[in-house]
Amino acid sequence: MRKFLIGAMIIGSLLVMPTINAEVKTYTGVGEYMIGERDTLEIAKQGAKEKAMRNALEKAGVLVTSRSRVEDLELVEDVITSRTGAVLQVREVVYERADLIVRATVKVDIDPEDLNRRLQGSENSSPKNIPPPPVDKDNENLYLSNRKVEEANNLIGEGRLDNAMSLLNEAIQLAANNSAIYEKLGKFYSIKQDYETAIVNFSKAVELDPNNSQAFNGRGECYQALGNKNKARADFSQAKNISSAQEKIRAARKLCNDEKFDAALPLASDSLALNANNAWAWSTLGNIYNGKKEYDKSTFYYLKAIDLNPKIGEAYNGLGHAYMNLGNYDKAITYFSKAVEFSPFHANALTFRSRGECYKARGDVKKSQEDFVKAKQLGWEN
Repeated sequence: MRKFLIGAMIIGSLLVMPTINAEVKTYTGVGEYMIGERDTLEIAKQGAKEKAMRNALEKAGVLVTSRSRVEDLELVEDVITSRTGAVLQVREVVYERADLIVRATVKVDIDPEDLNRRLQGSENSSPKNIPPPPVDKDNENLYLSNRKVEEANNLIGEGRLDNAMSLLNEAIQLAANNSAIYEKLGKFYSIKQDYETAIVNFSKAVELDPNNSQAFNGRGECYQALGNKNKARADFSQAKNISSAQEKIRAARKLCNDEKFDAALPLASDSLALNANNAWAWSTLGNIYNGKKEYDKSTFYYLKAIDLNPKIGEAYNGLGHAYMNLGNYDKAITYFSKAVEFSPFHANALTFRSRGECYKARGDVKKSQEDFVKAKQLGWEN
């Protein structure tokens, strides 16, 4: 799932408009989601469903917004919301899975006439009573910064270095702490054989992101060009370890999706031995021990993951489930709430259902029912 999108973005796009003399129609949409190294099957199904909804809305000519966010260069949120309120009912959702691909097929009732009325009022105005999704400015800037980094990298590959530098400077203005910028600046100066300046930029990249294997590899090549074999060897080794660790985590998480926790354990442990700075390796071990119902162990690994990445929603979610199973409902509610705060996409129907059960156990009927309703809205069927 190597989608190079970071941050949050709001886009409104007007698609083909249906005829004015329309009535409620049923549209079918199909969406696919590739299970990534940190995804549960529930998350993959939700992602596939949302993409299928977008596909159906596009067929009906619905104005939609798109909000995307990733962590560690991988997409973790792709939420499509109708801005017209034209979807009346979701009739059917069918899921299929082939290896790492989850496909959702949805059938939805849409009123194109209602759509036309809304669009004729004003193309640029937002519909009343339907607020747009909130925008995190920092994440939006990070997303835009990485788009410029991606474009700059293409220009570097084409030998258009001056144009690439201009884009990288613009990327810095948007998000000065973006590791990817400095990795590409290192690449830029390495091509110009200014190895000292390249090393400074590669070093900044690994300072900001200790898991940036490309920066370690690039710096190693610069040290090698300067004749510093020991430093080159150390950087090449670290780059290899990071890459190997990521491969092992991907394999471990795939086994977790199939509930093969004993088989996943040695892979995740090996990954951690290769690169102890990867929050997702710690979180994966938390998932494994949760799956093995060894909840005291899982809390240890989740908390280590949070130490490395305080916004890792999966770990908060996992802690919520661990403490719920340990009977500590207060802590479970705290961590489920943090999962909702830091990573709404990982806060799926099960999160709200579980938090609702915790509220129920504490005797807070009102909050319990609110979470049960939210879980149902997200697809909880029981």
